[in-house]
Amino acid sequence: MAAARQKAQSGQPASSGTPIRTQIPLTGGPSSPTKQPISGLPQPTIYQANQYYRDVHMETAKGVPTAGGYGGDVRMNTAKPFPLNEDITMETARGAGTTVRQSGFQVWEKELLASSEIKRKATVAQLYFLDYYFQLLGYISARKERRGAFDKDTATRNLNDAEFKKEFKSYCGRERVLLRRRRTKLKVEQFHIIAQVGQGGYGEVFLARKTDSGEVCALKKMKKRTLFKMDEIRHVLVERDILTATKTPWLVRLLYAFQDPQHVYLAMEYVPGGDFRTLLNNSGVLKEEHARFYISEMFAGVNELHKLGYIHRDLKPENFLVDGTGHVKLTDFGLATGALNPKLIESLKVKLDKVKDKEIIHRSTMERRSIYRSIRNEDPRYADSIVGSPDYMAPEVLRGKPYTYSVDYWSLGCILFEFLAGFPPFSGRTPEETWTNLKNWTKVLQRPEYDRPEDIIFNLSDVAWDAISRLISHASLRYSTLAQVTEHPFFVPVKWEDLRNVRAPFVPALDSDTDTGYYDDFTSAEDMAKYAEVKEKQRNVDAVREKEEPFGRGVWVGFTFGKNGPGTKANFGGGSEDVFNTIF
Repeated sequence: MAAARQKAQSGQPASSGTPIRTQIPLTGGPSSPTKQPISGLPQPTIYQANQYYRDVHMETAKGVPTAGGYGGDVRMNTAKPFPLNEDITMETARGAGTTVRQSGFQVWEKELLASSEIKRKATVAQLYFLDYYFQLLGYISARKERRGAFDKDTATRNLNDAEFKKEFKSYCGRERVLLRRRRTKLKVEQFHIIAQVGQGGYGEVFLARKTDSGEVCALKKMKKRTLFKMDEIRHVLVERDILTATKTPWLVRLLYAFQDPQHVYLAMEYVPGGDFRTLLNNSGVLKEEHARFYISEMFAGVNELHKLGYIHRDLKPENFLVDGTGHVKLTDFGLATGALNPKLIESLKVKLDKVKDKEIIHRSTMERRSIYRSIRNEDPRYADSIVGSPDYMAPEVLRGKPYTYSVDYWSLGCILFEFLAGFPPFSGRTPEETWTNLKNWTKVLQRPEYDRPEDIIFNLSDVAWDAISRLISHASLRYSTLAQVTEHPFFVPVKWEDLRNVRAPFVPALDSDTDTGYYDDFTSAEDMAKYAEVKEKQRNVDAVREKEEPFGRGVWVGFTFGKNGPGTKANFGGGSEDVFNTIF
């Protein structure tokens, strides 16, 4: 049997009575027809045919040296290792005065090229082709692995010819199914919705499972019309771009991005431990070693975002999720773009101006802590109704002044303060009091002090307070790089290169990969009561008048990401996973 296969593959005839598995040749057939002279044109002499009518397209491939003249390959002269004067395509690089466009770009063209929309579309085009070819290479690699596994399996079972043909037919059928799936556009119907796990002003988040691959994901669904009239399209596009540009474990990973006429969808990895706000509400004040662990992981996540050239600007505990091992992931990059919406900047300025004549209300540490806890108990999701949480935003962002990456370090300093004190450094009983505290932050920021013997354990150590004061400070003095943070004495015990291998203080107890126990139950009236303000915000958004300008489809160009079907993971019983899953 094996001999027959070898003879069939080598082209030798097999012994009589043995069926041969022939391979259809990929080449062969009649030769190319001879080129015939074209009537109506002067016929060249033999000399002319050899010298003046040579194939300039293929000259380089033939290896024939061309020194110019009519026979020179004008397209490829630059690639040749000797100087030529007939390279008409590279005149601009030589500095010659004869170019197609003497005057360069016009003013309107320069403005168009400098616009953020054009720059983004150029980047998206690059990412599209990179993703396309990486996905293609990944599919080819996986297909070879599947074929190798098939050949190995059939060889070990010593199948006869009829059995082999039957197995091979089944294998080819499975490959055709994969190809059809890859050609099919992603649709929301391909996801089985398990439960709702989130609610925002512009959309909902669902726990879902992709039916063909079994992948579990968090599916964010947003209305195109709502995003358009609220000027939020750019924020969604930036979030999509950030999610596709990295595969670090510190940022939530994007699996798919797709759209239909009414909605856009982001299918992200599901992080089952809930957001850090829930953990913080349950814990109250954190021990110093636990606070150091979590804030270090948050610094690591923000640093990955900064490496991509983005500033988050809206960091708060709600933006960090806890994964199945208890470690932290950064999410929600809506405001991490080149410039804040002018309307948002103006609204922040107005709120600051309204309280410029307000007097500071001095409160004790215990009073501020109890006030903040009562506010949280009354409205656990109140931060979800505020775009740009003022409790954690740096002063220069609130005032619309120029800022740097250090504004995210201000926010992390406020979060560290809350970890150790039990309340943010500038929180008040009312929104007006919070804005007043932010307006006068240099006077309000004080080291928390507890007098009662049972509360003395909550007092901050000197080194912890020094770390906070280095983060919550004037922009010129504030820490702005991870290197500065790692050198501070408070962070000396941290193993920065091995953070995710250190056991977390809290590890979620999960029943399955679809456990939603750490998220609100959207079928419970009690849990839904927490979203009263979010629902009110949705009603206000719906009431906003539609824009007069038409809603163009072009704004969503380049949004789609990820191939349909199992793709690189479809190995039918083995093989590497996550090969070429994303472009970086």
